[in-house]
Amino acid sequence: MSSDASGGVHRSVIVSLIGTTLVWYDFFLYVSASVLVFNHRFFPYLTPFAGTLMSVGLYGVGLVARPAGGVLCGHLGDRHGRRPALVATLVLTGASTGLIGVLPAYDRIGLAAPLLLVALRLLQGLGLGGAWGAAAVVSLECVPPERRGRISSWAQTGAPAGNLLAFGMMTAVSASMTSEQFVTWGWRLPFLFSAVLVAVGLWARMRIEETPVFRALSAAGARRERPVVELVKDHRGGLLTAVAVAVGADVVLFTFSFGYVLTFLNIAGVPFTALLALTVLSPLALIALIPLFGLLSDRCGRRRVCLAGTVATAVWAAGFLPLVRTASLPVLVVAYLLALAAFAAMYAPQAAIVAGLFPSHLRLSGTTTGYQLAGLLGSTLAAFLTTRAAGWFHTPAAVPAYALAALLVSGGALLITRHAPEGADT
Repeated sequence: MSSDASGGVHRSVIVSLIGTTLVWYDFFLYVSASVLVFNHRFFPYLTPFAGTLMSVGLYGVGLVARPAGGVLCGHLGDRHGRRPALVATLVLTGASTGLIGVLPAYDRIGLAAPLLLVALRLLQGLGLGGAWGAAAVVSLECVPPERRGRISSWAQTGAPAGNLLAFGMMTAVSASMTSEQFVTWGWRLPFLFSAVLVAVGLWARMRIEETPVFRALSAAGARRERPVVELVKDHRGGLLTAVAVAVGADVVLFTFSFGYVLTFLNIAGVPFTALLALTVLSPLALIALIPLFGLLSDRCGRRRVCLAGTVATAVWAAGFLPLVRTASLPVLVVAYLLALAAFAAMYAPQAAIVAGLFPSHLRLSGTTTGYQLAGLLGSTLAAFLTTRAAGWFHTPAAVPAYALAALLVSGGALLITRHAPEGADT
């Protein structure tokens, strides 16, 4: 590979990582602020419980908006180019997050405050809906097939990186001021920081060229007028496979991220300092493990590595509650760390697998639509279950049972997809 081509690949990797990190930073930042701030600043007319429920429930609005964002981004990327899709998702997500940081509270503009918050949350969801798929497709199309697992896996590290960055920003800001200052105005600073990330992301994205695959499509006059319509009409099998492959990892990602596992480790007696360390170390471990499993997937087969991780994660989900009830604390921590490794193995090759299911002229539409439909079916309910788990001690198995069911669906889809999907090497 020439130095120019190598430089292009490196820039694409950096852009994919920045883009997905930004959108997940914005997403997790909103979740944190929902619990800590929004019920006070935007829903003071509700009871404390109802205000918290309303503010947390609003992140579901963003999840519901994700499929619409996937469709819009897919049309833009397949019709006009991968690069415009990357830029559009970055600006949309970052701008809506920054505007939340300057949004007047209820005591200033009344009911307009929660209504505007809902509108900005919808825009966040639209941006998130296209960002992952655009990053995955750009990564896939900039490298030869034998390197696609490793290069595409960098887009997957955006979720743990964004989670860690959001947690770090909220923790640092809240620790530097009083609780009253934080609730009054300090919470806005992490949201405004999103504007800095947008500027960095735009600078990086403007330095990448259009992918060779899309340039070839344009030269051949093979771009479609209505790619999403053709996708639904002629490629329903690939679309359903994409949904099935992605749903398991999406459910598990949300059960990790929204504290179900850490909640029950706390119930089992794991000290708070250890839980705090796991909160920080978990995303760091995923950031390190995901590229390693991406590399392994190029050598051993992406479907094999993803299937092995799916099976291992399913075993952990099935055995989690018995471990909590019977195992010693060291065994619990080791099991949790092994679960992270299993999740990384499942998650790392997913971008290359899903994007490779579709021919090049429909690739971004198929990738974004399939992945976001999986998010709607998987993470929306998973997020609901995890936010309610603390109050459902009489039925604590709801979350691992749902995760296990989703993982079985993904494992079945991976077993069926034995051959190289159409368009995987175009």
